[in-house]
Amino acid sequence: MKKLAESIAQEISVMATESPWATRFVWVAIIQGALSAALTAFLVLGEIGFMSPPISLLISVTIPGIWVALGYFAYIVVGVVGTAVTALFYQYLEVNLKSPYTGSTKTLAWLHLILSNVGIIGATWLIIYAGYLTAISTLPMNLGGMGLSLKDVETTVLANFLLPIAAFAGITIVGVLSGGLGYVLVYRRRPRRT
Repeated sequence: MKKLAESIAQEISVMATESPWATRFVWVAIIQGALSAALTAFLVLGEIGFMSPPISLLISVTIPGIWVALGYFAYIVVGVVGTAVTALFYQYLEVNLKSPYTGSTKTLAWLHLILSNVGIIGATWLIIYAGYLTAISTLPMNLGGMGLSLKDVETTVLANFLLPIAAFAGITIVGVLSGGLGYVLVYRRRPRRT
């Protein structure tokens, strides 16, 4: 009987200190971290042999090569770290303030989780790919590129990526705004301390 009582007490204490939404965001941050590790491995292994010209050459010699680095770091900061930090907001609301997500705020939290993560992957990975293609196109022929002018590349290569990147960025923004709105609504209906 004593073991049963201790087990029930432990379950109750976990329920009082665990936020379902914080847990979801932490798991998605772990998935994003695994994807960033796979992306990093792909880029590093590409340096060793299967990418020609290598990313490091494109970043150091061409201006569009910087887009590769920008997309990569934006993904790490917003996709991985941002998702993990967001879990703290949900933890604060649901555990510290004892204000759970219910009804429409639960829908807003789902929109936040899904749209912001799909959007950031789509936008940043397309920036990386567009930067790579653009950099290859502008790289001089003696370095393995096509030797095109930046103006030619903008009309032939980059133009195809602008709308999809903007669409994914918009999806990210809608997700973040949904999360922010849900946060404000849940915060306003928190139990008042007397």
